[in-house]
Amino acid sequence: MEKFEIKSYWLSELAMLYRPRSSQRSATRTLRNWIKKNRELSEELEKMKFDGTKTRMLTPNQVCTIVRFLGEP
Repeated sequence: MEKFEIKSYWLSELAMLYRPRSSQRSATRTLRNWIKKNRELSEELEKMKFDGTKTRMLTPNQVCTIVRFLGEP
């Protein structure tokens, strides 16, 4: 198993790492819901210009924040 790397990811790419057996659409929707339901995570990401419905590309800093709250995929 490869070690998870903090780098820029497409939101759908990161979502598929968390939900590899789901369709890309379903995995992305699930990740967005997890972010939305976690108030602290949502607030941290909003400070980094993350828009829950429009953001497609995640910066390494945003990925690091998601991993800090949700754990490594």
